Amino acid sequence: MLHRLLSATLIAAFSLAVLPASARPDDHRRDQREDRREDRRDDRRDDREDRKYWKERDKAERKYWKEREKEGRKHERHRYEDEDQDRGRVGHHRPPAWMDGYWRPGDQRRYVALVPGDPSRMYVFLEGRWVLRQVRDPRARLDLEGAFRLPMAPPPVAPPRIGLDLHVVLFN
Repeated sequence: MLHRLLSATLIAAFSLAVLPASARPDDHRRDQREDRREDRRDDRRDDREDRKYWKERDKAERKYWKEREKEGRKHERHRYEDEDQDRGRVGHHRPPAWMDGYWRPGDQRRYVALVPGDPSRMYVFLEGRWVLRQVRDPRARLDLEGAFRLPMAPPPVAPPRIGLDLHVVLFN
Protein backbone atom coordinates (compact mmCIF):
# COMPACT_ATOMS: atom_id res chain seq x y z
CA MET A 1 0.00 0.00 0.00
CA LEU A 2 2.83 2.30 0.73
CA HIS A 3 4.10 1.52 -2.70
CA ARG A 4 0.80 2.60 -4.30
CA LEU A 5 0.61 5.73 -2.22
CA LEU A 6 4.16 6.65 -3.14
CA SER A 7 3.60 6.11 -6.85
CA ALA A 8 0.36 8.15 -6.77
CA THR A 9 2.17 11.00 -5.05
CA LEU A 10 4.97 10.95 -7.58
CA ILE A 11 2.51 10.99 -10.45
CA ALA A 12 0.58 13.90 -8.90
CA ALA A 13 3.78 15.88 -8.22
CA PHE A 14 5.04 15.28 -11.74
CA SER A 15 1.72 16.27 -13.34
CA LEU A 16 1.50 19.45 -11.23
CA ALA A 17 5.01 20.45 -12.24
CA VAL A 18 4.32 19.83 -15.91
CA LEU A 19 0.77 21.17 -16.04
CA PRO A 20 1.49 24.88 -15.65
CA ALA A 21 3.91 24.85 -18.62
CA SER A 22 1.60 22.84 -20.85
CA ALA A 23 -1.48 24.75 -19.71
CA ARG A 24 -0.13 27.94 -21.33
CA PRO A 25 1.16 27.00 -24.81
CA ASP A 26 0.49 30.48 -26.22
CA ASP A 27 3.41 31.98 -24.26
CA HIS A 28 5.84 29.55 -25.84
CA ARG A 29 4.52 30.24 -29.34
CA ARG A 30 4.60 33.96 -28.70
CA ASP A 31 8.27 33.72 -27.65
CA GLN A 32 9.07 31.77 -30.80
CA ARG A 33 7.34 34.38 -32.97
CA GLU A 34 9.26 37.20 -31.27
CA ASP A 35 12.52 35.32 -31.79
CA ARG A 36 11.73 34.89 -35.47
CA ARG A 37 10.92 38.60 -35.81
CA GLU A 38 14.20 39.52 -34.18
CA ASP A 39 16.04 37.14 -36.50
CA ARG A 40 14.34 38.73 -39.50
CA ARG A 41 15.29 42.21 -38.25
CA ASP A 42 18.90 41.06 -37.85
CA ASP A 43 18.82 39.59 -41.35
CA ARG A 44 17.45 42.85 -42.74
CA ARG A 45 20.19 44.81 -40.97
CA ASP A 46 22.79 42.44 -42.39
CA ASP A 47 21.28 42.78 -45.87
CA ARG A 48 21.34 46.58 -45.59
CA GLU A 49 24.97 46.51 -44.49
CA ASP A 50 25.85 44.18 -47.36
CA ARG A 51 24.08 46.39 -49.89
CA LYS A 52 25.81 49.44 -48.48
CA TYR A 53 29.22 47.72 -48.71
CA TRP A 54 28.70 46.60 -52.32
CA LYS A 55 27.30 49.99 -53.32
CA GLU A 56 30.42 51.71 -51.96
CA ARG A 57 32.63 49.17 -53.67
CA ASP A 58 30.86 49.65 -57.02
CA LYS A 59 31.23 53.40 -56.61
CA ALA A 60 34.96 53.06 -55.94
CA GLU A 61 35.39 50.76 -58.93
CA ARG A 62 33.56 53.17 -61.24
CA LYS A 63 35.80 55.97 -59.97
CA TYR A 64 38.90 53.85 -60.63
CA TRP A 65 37.90 53.05 -64.22
CA LYS A 66 36.91 56.67 -64.84
CA GLU A 67 40.41 57.77 -63.77
CA ARG A 68 42.00 55.11 -65.97
CA GLU A 69 39.96 56.27 -68.96
CA LYS A 70 40.91 59.89 -68.26
CA GLU A 71 44.60 58.92 -68.19
CA GLY A 72 44.19 57.11 -71.51
CA ARG A 73 42.72 60.20 -73.19
CA LYS A 74 45.42 62.53 -71.93
CA HIS A 75 47.63 63.53 -74.86
CA GLU A 76 51.26 64.26 -74.27
CA ARG A 77 53.89 64.97 -76.85
CA HIS A 78 55.42 61.69 -77.87
CA ARG A 79 59.09 61.06 -77.25
CA TYR A 80 59.77 60.62 -80.97
CA GLU A 81 57.92 63.73 -82.15
CA ASP A 82 60.32 66.37 -83.43
CA GLU A 83 63.22 64.48 -81.87
CA ASP A 84 65.53 65.26 -84.76
CA GLN A 85 65.00 69.01 -84.44
CA ASP A 86 65.47 68.93 -80.65
CA ARG A 87 68.87 67.26 -80.78
CA GLY A 88 70.05 68.40 -84.15
CA ARG A 89 71.09 64.84 -85.03
CA VAL A 90 69.59 62.79 -87.81
CA GLY A 91 69.22 59.01 -87.66
CA HIS A 92 70.20 58.52 -84.02
CA HIS A 93 67.28 57.36 -81.96
CA ARG A 94 67.55 56.00 -78.46
CA PRO A 95 65.35 53.04 -77.50
CA PRO A 96 62.97 53.46 -74.58
CA ALA A 97 64.46 52.54 -71.22
CA TRP A 98 62.17 49.53 -70.80
CA MET A 99 63.78 47.92 -73.88
CA ASP A 100 67.32 48.02 -72.50
CA GLY A 101 67.04 44.53 -71.06
CA TYR A 102 66.47 43.00 -74.51
CA TRP A 103 70.01 43.47 -75.81
CA ARG A 104 73.48 42.70 -74.56
CA PRO A 105 75.48 45.67 -73.28
CA GLY A 106 77.90 45.55 -76.24
CA ASP A 107 75.25 45.68 -78.98
CA GLN A 108 75.52 48.96 -80.90
CA ARG A 109 72.82 48.45 -83.52
CA ARG A 110 69.47 47.48 -82.05
CA TYR A 111 66.77 46.53 -84.54
CA VAL A 112 63.08 46.32 -83.76
CA ALA A 113 60.41 45.20 -86.24
CA LEU A 114 57.02 46.68 -85.40
CA VAL A 115 53.75 45.03 -86.42
CA PRO A 116 51.48 47.64 -88.06
CA GLY A 117 48.12 47.99 -86.35
CA ASP A 118 49.18 45.90 -83.33
CA PRO A 119 51.27 47.82 -80.80
CA SER A 120 51.27 44.85 -78.44
CA ARG A 121 53.68 42.81 -80.59
CA MET A 122 57.17 43.50 -81.84
CA TYR A 123 60.12 41.48 -83.08
CA VAL A 124 63.55 42.18 -81.61
CA PHE A 125 66.74 41.24 -83.47
CA LEU A 126 68.86 39.20 -81.03
CA GLU A 127 71.98 37.22 -81.88
CA GLY A 128 71.21 36.92 -85.57
CA ARG A 129 67.50 36.05 -85.32
CA TRP A 130 64.16 37.77 -84.79
CA VAL A 131 62.40 37.09 -81.45
CA LEU A 132 58.74 37.96 -80.84
CA ARG A 133 58.04 40.05 -77.74
CA GLN A 134 54.58 40.71 -76.33
CA VAL A 135 54.01 44.13 -74.75
CA ARG A 136 51.27 44.49 -72.16
CA ASP A 137 52.05 47.85 -70.57
CA PRO A 138 49.93 50.65 -72.13
CA ARG A 139 52.76 53.19 -71.74
CA ALA A 140 55.13 50.91 -73.66
CA ARG A 141 52.51 50.53 -76.37
CA LEU A 142 52.49 54.32 -76.76
CA ASP A 143 56.26 54.20 -77.30
CA LEU A 144 55.80 51.57 -80.00
CA GLU A 145 53.06 53.56 -81.71
CA GLY A 146 55.36 56.58 -81.74
CA ALA A 147 58.21 54.51 -83.16
CA PHE A 148 56.23 54.22 -86.41
CA ARG A 149 57.20 57.87 -87.03
CA LEU A 150 60.88 56.91 -87.12
CA PRO A 151 62.45 56.15 -90.49
CA MET A 152 62.72 52.55 -91.63
CA ALA A 153 66.14 50.90 -91.60
CA PRO A 154 67.36 47.98 -93.69
CA PRO A 155 67.81 45.01 -91.34
CA PRO A 156 70.81 42.67 -91.56
CA VAL A 157 68.45 39.69 -91.82
CA ALA A 158 64.98 39.84 -93.35
CA PRO A 159 62.24 40.08 -90.70
CA PRO A 160 59.76 37.23 -90.38
CA ARG A 161 56.91 37.04 -92.88
CA ILE A 162 53.58 37.27 -91.09
CA GLY A 163 51.48 38.55 -93.95
CA LEU A 164 52.20 42.20 -93.12
CA ASP A 165 55.11 44.47 -93.98
CA LEU A 166 56.89 45.03 -90.68
CA HIS A 167 58.25 48.49 -89.87
CA VAL A 168 61.93 47.94 -88.98
CA VAL A 169 63.51 50.62 -86.82
CA LEU A 170 67.17 50.97 -85.88
CA PHE A 171 68.04 52.29 -82.42
CA ASN A 172 71.61 53.48 -81.84
